[in-house]
Amino acid sequence: MPAPGAPTLVVNPLRAASGFGSRRMLYVRKAQQLEYFAHSEWVDTPANMLLPLLTGTLANSGIYSAVLPASASAQGQLTLDVELVRLQHEFTTVPSEVHATLRVALLDSSTRQVLAWRELDAKVAATTDNPYGGVLATRAVLQSLMQQMTEFCRQTGWPTPVAP
Repeated sequence: MPAPGAPTLVVNPLRAASGFGSRRMLYVRKAQQLEYFAHSEWVDTPANMLLPLLTGTLANSGIYSAVLPASASAQGQLTLDVELVRLQHEFTTVPSEVHATLRVALLDSSTRQVLAWRELDAKVAATTDNPYGGVLATRAVLQSLMQQMTEFCRQTGWPTPVAP
């Protein structure tokens, strides 16, 4: 249950860094060299699929009175901007692992002032070295990132942010 006077959070559509805005599933065998699985892809772009997970996680956190996607045309006291910096299956280690990074910024909606920002990062070992193993590891990576996101939002405070 949110605290009395808890703010409303509006989550903007997630952006994806260059190379990560496609439905194609990425993997890495050599540093800085992105490749795509030939016969495997996501149902939608990862950034689009993350929005409902993110809004649901934060809505259930009890931090905010409401958490809505920007597409709801609602106004809130706070706005969350999220960029998918990385989501890739890395074959540079044994076992392979999925590595994901989100860059997040919490803003005061009325002034657009950044109240807090952070990069959230997680890696999880894959159970198998194929796209299916990567999907299972992605699920675990996203769980870790959602826990980090909740903690980030909890630490920022309202109305006065707490330094990270």
